[in-house]
Amino acid sequence: MLTNFRDLGGLICADGSMIAPGKIYRSAVMKNIDDEDKLRLDSLGLDTIFDLRVKAEAREVPDYVPEGCTYKQMDVFDPWKYRYIVVTVRSKILVGHLRGPFEYKLKKNKEDSYEAIALSDVWSEIFDAMDRGETFLFHCTEGKDRTGFCAMLIEHCLGRDNDGIMEEYLLSNELRPPKDRSKLKYIGFSKKLIEDIKYAETTHPELLLRAYAAVDREYGSLDNMLLQKFNVTEERKEKWRKTYVVQNS
Repeated sequence: MLTNFRDLGGLICADGSMIAPGKIYRSAVMKNIDDEDKLRLDSLGLDTIFDLRVKAEAREVPDYVPEGCTYKQMDVFDPWKYRYIVVTVRSKILVGHLRGPFEYKLKKNKEDSYEAIALSDVWSEIFDAMDRGETFLFHCTEGKDRTGFCAMLIEHCLGRDNDGIMEEYLLSNELRPPKDRSKLKYIGFSKKLIEDIKYAETTHPELLLRAYAAVDREYGSLDNMLLQKFNVTEERKEKWRKTYVVQNS
């Protein structure tokens, strides 16, 4: 079924306008979706699906792609460097072998990944689609970290303020709550590792703020990064707003 699925349409911008419904969607992985979900995706008129998972994740759980829709898989970060948090059979085995002094690696991997996500080169693909005025969907596995940062970039460019962006980012904790992992103690997982798994499965303000901080260190500000790395000028942003923002009646 479709989980953590939402239309960015209706989100309010700083000037009181809102993101246009039916143009930009975000989601968790489209796993085990039924015919009703497929019909729903078919009805969206998607031009492109951007899969922010690494190749191994995408191979293990292939996307459903509506007819006529372009599919683009994009490695947001190095899958080996962040091997504990990509969602693959291999990564789950690796996490299961973390013991004693090595247990910290899972949480550190999650924290460090936000810097890699923030400084990734792949976001130009999203901006190019916005230049073309496409209707598109983007997702990772849980629809919260890589997807959450991508949503932040889009919302920022369309005129949302930081408080609204953070609220939307944290909404994943309600739409994609962590699973009960307490039974892992019976196969040798420590209390700390179970807590760290729960941490990795949820969104946290300090993680998004860590991404902002990485951008600030490298570029001075988010707008500087957008301009210097992706040539996102004010003219491009204004063009996007004409396509993706409407007055809030």
